Amino acid sequence: MSGNTKTPELRNDDIDLIVLLERAISFFKKYKWIFITAIAAGLLAGFLRYRTLPAVYKSRLILQSTILSNQNAIQIITNWNALLKGREYEELAAAFNGKEDILKKVKEIKAEEIQKIFTPNNPNGFILTALVTDVSIFDDLQKGIINGFNNSESVKDKLTVKRSRLTELIDKTNTELLRLDSTKKSIENILDGNKPGPSIMIDVSNISRQLIEINEKHLYYKEELQLTNAIQVLQSFSKFNKPVGPSLFVWLFLGLASCLSIAFLYTLFSSLNQKLKRSSRFRKES
Repeated sequence: MSGNTKTPELRNDDIDLIVLLERAISFFKKYKWIFITAIAAGLLAGFLRYRTLPAVYKSRLILQSTILSNQNAIQIITNWNALLKGREYEELAAAFNGKEDILKKVKEIKAEEIQKIFTPNNPNGFILTALVTDVSIFDDLQKGIINGFNNSESVKDKLTVKRSRLTELIDKTNTELLRLDSTKKSIENILDGNKPGPSIMIDVSNISRQLIEINEKHLYYKEELQLTNAIQVLQSFSKFNKPVGPSLFVWLFLGLASCLSIAFLYTLFSSLNQKLKRSSRFRKES
């Protein structure tokens, strides 16, 4: 009995689906020229839009900071990208100490960690990806990014303190070098008999060793001072000649989808309007 009760329901569903399919085919046949025109117009619009867009090039910058955590640095870059999206070129140019014309050729900048290690100081650094319309600006953009980090309010004070400390160490080691060098020359003159002095045993080699050690520290501090920045570049931007966008297929699809949507809405409202008119006329006649 249960099998007999289900059979009519299945047949009714099949009939409904067939009727629905027939109506859909009839609908598209009726308005086929509108849809064909929409397809042609959509493909043409997508192609023309693709031709008007500039080529976009992509490159990566690998960075590392001993002052900022990766998350803080990435957040700063995210804020810069928000300024780009909002076309706030003047404010961003002030942070980069650069020109607005260069930033107008930048489509997007974003960053991500090389390896997602959730520690305060991630030694692996992070990657900054830039999309631009002109590969010649990569050098200026890289300088601007470094300036932007150095000009950040969160690191200015730290950089000032570090540079002051290194300058003080350089002055101290320089004073010590002059003192040891003077002592060494005096001892050498005494040993050569050119200058009278007390008869004491002095290890000149020990003074020479101290001179070498302090000189190494002196050079190290000077190098540290020269390289003291909020950010260090591990790999610079590469200038690729092959663009990554725009995509012809994407714009053809967008143009096609837009025009077909408009055509479908137009034909749908037109069909409903015709049905409403026929229904109204039928009621009047009856």
